[in-house]
Amino acid sequence: MVLRRIWQNAGRSAAVLLLAALIGLWLPDAAGATVVRVCLQSGISSAEFTVMEGEYEVRGGSLTASTICTAREDDVVRVVLSGSRAVIYLNDEKMGSASNDVSLLALGEDDNIIKYGKNKYRDGMAVLQNGYVLNILDMEHYLYGVVGREIGYQAPEEALRAQAIVARSYAAFSMGGKYYDVSASTASQVYGGYTAETDIGGGRIVDAVDDTADLVMYYDGDLVEAVFCSSAGGHTEDNENVWGGVAMPYLRGVPSPYDEDYHSMNWQVSLSAADLAELATTYMKRVGQSGSFGKFVRLDLSYDAAGGGDTVSGRVTEAAIIGTGATVRAQYDAIRTLLGVKSTLFEITDGSGTAAYDEVYVLNAAGNLVERPWSELYAIGSDGVKQALGEMAQTYMRSAAGLYPLSGGGQADGVTITGSGWGHGVGMSQNGAIGMAEDGYDAEDILRHYYGGDNRKLLTIAELD
Repeated sequence: MVLRRIWQNAGRSAAVLLLAALIGLWLPDAAGATVVRVCLQSGISSAEFTVMEGEYEVRGGSLTASTICTAREDDVVRVVLSGSRAVIYLNDEKMGSASNDVSLLALGEDDNIIKYGKNKYRDGMAVLQNGYVLNILDMEHYLYGVVGREIGYQAPEEALRAQAIVARSYAAFSMGGKYYDVSASTASQVYGGYTAETDIGGGRIVDAVDDTADLVMYYDGDLVEAVFCSSAGGHTEDNENVWGGVAMPYLRGVPSPYDEDYHSMNWQVSLSAADLAELATTYMKRVGQSGSFGKFVRLDLSYDAAGGGDTVSGRVTEAAIIGTGATVRAQYDAIRTLLGVKSTLFEITDGSGTAAYDEVYVLNAAGNLVERPWSELYAIGSDGVKQALGEMAQTYMRSAAGLYPLSGGGQADGVTITGSGWGHGVGMSQNGAIGMAEDGYDAEDILRHYYGGDNRKLLTIAELD
């Protein structure tokens, strides 16, 4: 699963060229290689590496700096950040220091495997002065550690191939970040390093990556930002209705019927009034919204698409938790964070923000919410007759989202939310891809379905430039 990032980085080309110039230092067998910088961790003050296979040169400062020490199998390299310098230890013996970054460069043409934390990784490592730990490696080696962790090791062969091309396209699109290209988490793509290759079924992943070596997607000549999700819940969505921004021609909502055959298709969550108040308060702190939320009043939803009408899949584009002290709003994919739900493809199926109060909050002439006892509220019919709400069999409140039933003598009820899918719902649905592959579709069929946009002829699969 990836976190969407539709962007144009003015410095991307220069950064990629710089990386290309340094490939020979990072990778011993560099012919035709594309180097990816993966952020494994941030905010560290020290980092420890154990050489599992091969040999590494440890350099401080620029990559062209002289070697501080050489680490071989079973050697332990520790880098300690101290002020403006990095101190390097080999097997607990201080070897030297550097004024900024520290690089562990793989030597020779055999496999170079190094352990950091719980995982093992291929190729090179780096510790940046700002506390980032990076795994710097060949694109294909990177994909060995991504594909299985993302779509599963037992997925059909064609689904694995599709995921390999998607993951490679996404990584290639992300090249040129200031400090790194991708993270090792769902913020980019889940990456398990060399350890992921040794999981059961890892050989199938290596085969899928090798079978599609260097292949990426282009749409009308432009590299595709190949975002994807776990399950689209039966239909993917146009990117601008999930993240805002510019509509991308290859990220159009399409049916994803095979999602129905797998887990995460349907889900349901019940939220009490207290739950909703807590969610709203937490989100206010997260986004820096001042004030006090107060008591839960109702939950309003909007399904408006960026270009007018409703979203093509039925996804929510705005949610507002309304309280007596504040209204807390979230748009697009941030709604998942606000409500703690798996996707934005949902509706309220019970409660609907139903209010059951001893007191009700109403707008006064100044437009402020004020508290009034239920016993003091009246409805005026079309015939001008006034009747106490407490004497009526059923009372409704109208909002932009519809009618809400009201009743007195209790506390605010919550809501039951029923939804489908898991993730943002843009691009390829992994469950959908698995279903298509099981039904006989090949990798190209899968990719053209999910990224073909309005004109599938404009989508091409070719080697990375």
